[in-house]
Amino acid sequence: MHQHLSVFPKRLYALDALRGIAALAVVFWHWQHFFFQGAAPGPLQTEQQPFFSLFSLFYQHGGDAVALFFSLSGFIFFWLFGHAVARGDLTAKQFFNERFSRIYPLHLATFAGVALLQLVYTRFTGNAFVYPFNDLHHGVLNIFLAPAWGLEQGWSFNGPAWSISVEVLLYMAFFLLWRYSPFPTLISFLLIAVAAWIFPAQYKITLGVFSFFCGGVGYVWLAWLLQRAPARWVGICLTTGCVAGWWLFGADQPLIKFALLFPLTIMTIAASHQLLEPIARRLAWLGDISYASYLLHFPLQIIAALLADKFFPGRSVFYQPWTLLLFFSVLIAASLICHQWFERPMQQWLRQFGRERLASGVIARQ
Repeated sequence: MHQHLSVFPKRLYALDALRGIAALAVVFWHWQHFFFQGAAPGPLQTEQQPFFSLFSLFYQHGGDAVALFFSLSGFIFFWLFGHAVARGDLTAKQFFNERFSRIYPLHLATFAGVALLQLVYTRFTGNAFVYPFNDLHHGVLNIFLAPAWGLEQGWSFNGPAWSISVEVLLYMAFFLLWRYSPFPTLISFLLIAVAAWIFPAQYKITLGVFSFFCGGVGYVWLAWLLQRAPARWVGICLTTGCVAGWWLFGADQPLIKFALLFPLTIMTIAASHQLLEPIARRLAWLGDISYASYLLHFPLQIIAALLADKFFPGRSVFYQPWTLLLFFSVLIAASLICHQWFERPMQQWLRQFGRERLASGVIARQ
């Protein structure tokens, strides 16, 4: 199932930790939601947000963490599944059953939760909270994981799920590329070039394609380097290049950041995994709950906004540090519970159901 088994262990805790931190960065970025007036950004005193001096990077650039998610997905998919798909060891049914069981149950649950909460919020305020297109058309798109395929009129329901919608397209592209193309890396470069040329038009899909395949190519390069040079020297060289890249280009040039700096950061962390592992193991649980924290934070925001409107005059309470500490405590606790008692059991049940269906189909054909 794994390609280049000698390159990495079965799990890179440092990448799990990075994914968890990226998910929380998005939550900081979305703190501005509390100051929206309907679907329009309201007056926001950016630097007055809680603990701004400590988390200014997340408050100002946390939205870019979605591109980092895409790059991480590309790196991990090329690493774990590329050659298995190419050899036919991982069939389409197995691959998509694994992906469906991972993403769909929580997506559907949070979609339903947000639909209900938006009805309540609209009844009390006269408008939706942040994402306004909560009608039947967009409901159907969300149910079929398609709210970001270009069929939508705008942001709807659990807005952050747009990236999950794009991931589904990336899963399809990845599988077709590795299963049927003799030159997956070469075609990856072609897809990157096309997405870069179109970007920022259709930016949801182009950002996904661009970042995912840059991450995948990053894995291919890193595997090539690690097979030809000692891991320590690869790690040192990549770290030097990564620091230099961030220092030279900073955070203000999107394509350079998404094409070069994010994949280079992932490569550097992966190459240095032995050094980082003692710390990363303690933070890997953030990666385990990253999907839950990413999808749960918006419905929790609706609840927090409703409570604030009932018990406080205006939304200025969300400039208070205690509101951030309370929100993150509830979010992390809810994400841990959700991961343990909903995500994992549903995933295991759906995978077992898929395997049984697959086995019964094989027996029937015999």
